[in-house]
This record gives sequence, structure tokens and C-alpha cells, in this order.
Amino acid sequence: MTRRYIGKIVSIALVFILAITSLYGCTQTTTPTPSADERYPVFYYALNSDATSMFRVEYAFQSSSTEAKIAELVQLLMVNDKDNERYSVVPKNLRIEDWSLDADGNLTVSFNGEYSQMNAAREAVLRAGVVLTLTVVPDVKSVTFKVNGEPLTQHQEPVGPMTATMFANRIGEPTQVLNVKLYFVNSAKNGLVMVNRMVFPDDYEPMERYIVEYMIAGPTESEISSIKKNDPKPMAAIPSKTRINKVITKNTTCYVDLSSEFQNSDKTIPPKFILHSLADTLIRNIEYIDGVVFTVDGKKLSTYRGEEVPSVYRSADMLIQ
Repeated sequence: MTRRYIGKIVSIALVFILAITSLYGCTQTTTPTPSADERYPVFYYALNSDATSMFRVEYAFQSSSTEAKIAELVQLLMVNDKDNERYSVVPKNLRIEDWSLDADGNLTVSFNGEYSQMNAAREAVLRAGVVLTLTVVPDVKSVTFKVNGEPLTQHQEPVGPMTATMFANRIGEPTQVLNVKLYFVNSAKNGLVMVNRMVFPDDYEPMERYIVEYMIAGPTESEISSIKKNDPKPMAAIPSKTRINKVITKNTTCYVDLSSEFQNSDKTIPPKFILHSLADTLIRNIEYIDGVVFTVDGKKLSTYRGEEVPSVYRSADMLIQ
């Protein structure tokens, strides 16, 4: 027996041992050993104890088939390893009920109804962790979520297939959930009310665009219910059908270009509150922005519902309750 052949046997044996020990004591005696030329290691994603930071964990597959590899990763996404301070990407009461891979490499993952009970930050963590973990399998090009058999939607639109590039800044680096302060028009329609929201944005779009999206979507039910009983509640003031044409920051000014639906806001809300709610949220959350310019379909917004609009909006403390 040649030295080269012996070395190859030893190498395969070591890979197999590492793969077995990485599953936290789980044994699968009938699972085939991966071929020696497969690339190691790969990574799956886990969380810290309070689910505010996500990090990757080195892992070696036990299996050789695509389906078995996916099954391994699905299991790991639901594992809590308290000794090593690694916690499940999938919350305790949420279940992955089924998954299927199509010929184009899109993996559909089906969750139970507990999915809708997550807050926005936890849901964003879940999506990033699941997509980044499952796309390490070479045949998985994208991941689509279903909840109770229906496609996952956001702002009443299907989320659709998600790829690893959509969560670019998650790869290889610890990631922190961000606390943003959103200044919505209050239900008394005489000022603004601030709510804290934990968010998990990625680098696919600039943060200012995400903030505009949050403001169009309006406050969540939990944010509304968190306000004291007799205090004015936050409310959605920007028409929900408003589309974002462009959000770009030059020097210290953010330019927000919205579709014409923005003009169809609730006529019982003073225009200055609607414009300041968006401007103040951008200025107070992004340190390099100190002014906001609004345009509609590329045209400067000189008046809004009959009221004159400043050339540049600045923060207005007196409007915040």
C-alpha cells in the first residue's frame, strides 16, 4: 500500500470524525460519508442569548446528497447549545414543517403560523440566518418562505426568493440589531409621537431607504399597543400605496423622491406633520443627514396639499409630543 494511498485514507477518516463531533452528540449511522474532495468547512448561523447578534459556526457535513445536507442544516438552525452560547435562529415555538428544492435551485421552506407572532427585528434575524445557512449548499441558489402554506408577504407584497447577496453584510461578521426611533403622526393629529423599533437591515440598500419604507408601512400593532392608554397613538400618515422612486444622500442632505400617491394623504392631518414625521425620522437616526428635500416623480415639491413646502426640511423639536 503506497504512502499516498494511506494518507488519503487517514484524511477521509479525520474528516468523518470531525463531522460526527460537530453535531453535538447526534449520531446518524446510516448516513453516507461525504466524498473526500468536498470542500470543508462550511458555516451555519447561530445567535447570542438575547437574539441581538448573529454569528457563523464552522461545520462539516455528515452527508453527501443535497437533500441530506439541507436536512442537516435545518436541524442545526433549531439547535440550542447553551454550553457554547449558541442559540437557535428559529424561535422556540416556530417550526419548519416542510421544505422542497426545485430544479432551478430555489428552496421553499414552510413554517407554521407562529411565524406571524415574531416582532419585526426577530423576523429579520430569522430570514437572514435561514437564507445564509441554507445557501451554503451548492445546489441551493435562493430560499423562499411560506407561512401556513401561503407565500410570505411584506407590506402586502410577496417577499419572493431570497439570496445570500441580499444579506451581504451578514457573511462572516457578527451583526447587531439596530434600535431606530420612528416619529409617526399621533392619533390626535396635532404632533408626532416616537416609537422605538428594533430592526435588522442589511447592506443591500442604504439605511435611509429602509427608514422611508418603515414610515410608509406605519406602526406595528405592538408599537401601537405599547403606548399608554390615554396617550395619543402612532398612526400611518403616508398613503400605503406610495412607492419609493429614489432615496439618495449628497453631502448632508437626503433627497427623497416618492410617487404621486404621496399627494393622496389623509386631509384631516396637517401636511407639516406628515412631512416632518419622515424628515425628522431620517435626521434623528442617520448622523450624516441634517436636512431632507422632497420630490414627487422627480419634481420639486414646492407645495403639499396647498401648503408651502420649505426648500430643505430640518428637524422640528416642537412637533414631537
